Amino acid sequence: MAPNVVSSQVKLSYPLYAADFDPYNLDFLLVGGGGGSSSTGVPNKISLIDTTRREQLAEVVDVELAKDEDSVTSLAVSDSSDASLVAFAGINSSVTDQNAGKNEHLRSFRIGIPAKKRRADGTTVEKKEKPPQDSQALGRTALFKSATGTKNETYQRVLRFSPAQKPGQPRLAAIASGLAPENEIVVFKATPTPTSKDEISRINLKNNEAGDLDLCVDDDEKAGHILAYCTDDEVFIQKIPTAAKKSSPISLYRTTESTTSLPPSKRPRFRAIRFITPHHLLLLQNRPGRTGADLLVLRISQDFSQSRITLRKRLDRSTKAAVGLDVCALSTSEQGDQQTVIAVAGQSGDASSIELLTIDYSGASGLLGTFRSYTLLRNVHSGPLTRLVFSNFQGPSLPVTKETPPQSIRLASVGVDMMVKVQYLPLRPFPTLYTKTPRYVLIPPGRSETMQTTFSVFFALVVVGIVAVLMQAFCEIRGAVPPLLGATDWLSPRMRDVIARPYIFADGIPTIKPSDIPIAAHSATERVKDAAEDVQSEIAQVVSDLEKTLEDFVKENSRLETPKAIIVRDGAEAGELSTEVLEHDADLIKDETLKKWEELSEHQKRNWKRKLIETGQWAEKQGESVLKGILFSELAGMVGNMVAN
Repeated sequence: MAPNVVSSQVKLSYPLYAADFDPYNLDFLLVGGGGGSSSTGVPNKISLIDTTRREQLAEVVDVELAKDEDSVTSLAVSDSSDASLVAFAGINSSVTDQNAGKNEHLRSFRIGIPAKKRRADGTTVEKKEKPPQDSQALGRTALFKSATGTKNETYQRVLRFSPAQKPGQPRLAAIASGLAPENEIVVFKATPTPTSKDEISRINLKNNEAGDLDLCVDDDEKAGHILAYCTDDEVFIQKIPTAAKKSSPISLYRTTESTTSLPPSKRPRFRAIRFITPHHLLLLQNRPGRTGADLLVLRISQDFSQSRITLRKRLDRSTKAAVGLDVCALSTSEQGDQQTVIAVAGQSGDASSIELLTIDYSGASGLLGTFRSYTLLRNVHSGPLTRLVFSNFQGPSLPVTKETPPQSIRLASVGVDMMVKVQYLPLRPFPTLYTKTPRYVLIPPGRSETMQTTFSVFFALVVVGIVAVLMQAFCEIRGAVPPLLGATDWLSPRMRDVIARPYIFADGIPTIKPSDIPIAAHSATERVKDAAEDVQSEIAQVVSDLEKTLEDFVKENSRLETPKAIIVRDGAEAGELSTEVLEHDADLIKDETLKKWEELSEHQKRNWKRKLIETGQWAEKQGESVLKGILFSELAGMVGNMVAN
């Protein structure tokens, strides 16, 4: 039975293209979009949504942007406090500025948030006596090289931050361009007002575009990071240490279809990428022609030099194409076990759906389990879904007590239908008993595949053993086998008299001399061998007869003391002839109205020659003397004449 997922929604006044949760306060969701620089009157905005109440979302802050600039294309929250949060956005400058060779696509904002207090049960209420701070723009800059040239279609299509650790702790950010003359990825320090001096890494993609990218903390390097990104058919990775010099991007994986002559429209395409662990990448791939989508796990070697696909999961068949992906890592056990929740946004016709899955990581083995489906949320948006994002799971203080509130995570989605929707996914402690320091999961982990296989094999052996004992007992009671179990003694005297039978070979089994067995087997083998040789000889004779030509029949017939009649007729199918050798019977010839070769007209002879040559029965070098005396069906000749005419 599918779980009942609680959701809430609110409709805004503009189409939405970007969203992100406050990583340190899951009550607040930041969304953005707008109508761009067109004259439709649709505003460009950034809105702060309060997701505290599950029955209804509330827009608590509304930041209106310039009407002559582009709409918000990407958005992320970098840091927050009790009074405000800092957000970055991708917004193209006005057409006038772009014509002047200036496109300040990267913007930063400080947005005031309402003060909150938390009840003991985990719910929150607003402090009305303290109004939120005013929101303000902090900075605007151009990091893409193409953004400082003449007007083009360059825009900031992707914006991602490294995982949040603690409030105030520096984070890295990465942006990727789209529709640029030469696309780029730029990694920089997420200061409130970033400039070119904060740049850490720049990757030139040339004519390719980064479909998506992600950042994670490198376990092997103190405070270092790893960047992963994908193009349509290739996955790359780059290590970004804090002190040492960064390395160049490495190609980890490339689809086999990209090495063939298939056109791009016939190849699968990577749509999104997320880290599950530093050595496991989750890839979302669309099949060609909107025929479905797949989730793939790419396992990376310890030295980041090699990788291979270890898991593949086809998404629900109703999903024609996937448009979004996000993951949420839940709490970790003392052994390093952790569950990751996966959300995939898909399109089916005009509606958008969300498929939820989980995957478990074992800290002891360093391996991932299999994908496990949670639910499929259908018709979440009436139009294209543009952004899908999880809240950050922080977890309760340990050890848990009776006062510890139920835990959950939130999944937000926005679309061009102006709707903001939030799904509330309840978590459960695992294990549920005998521990005060559980980890939290969406789906309780099942037994390992090895344990499951061992249990299945053991159970099957037990069943086979029970069935074998019952069959032995039944056969003993009916007297078919020697009494090993003494099953007849299990019956009452009355039941024994009714169904039990004495052992039928109790007086001995007829003996067969061992020396007779090889002789009998050899005799049977010889008979089978002789029969096979006879059949083979007959088949060879039939095949030989079928392959005879007309000349062969004439030669064989000439050796006979009493020549037979050779008759040639049209076969059952066009282009086939049949040749028969019959006793020379005048009445038979008369009834069939056959004609000798000498009696045929010149036109009929030409038709018959053509048919004989086509079927391989005669060749011109053999001459007409071979055909003399042969009878030809007048019906076949008539048909040949009709075809010729």
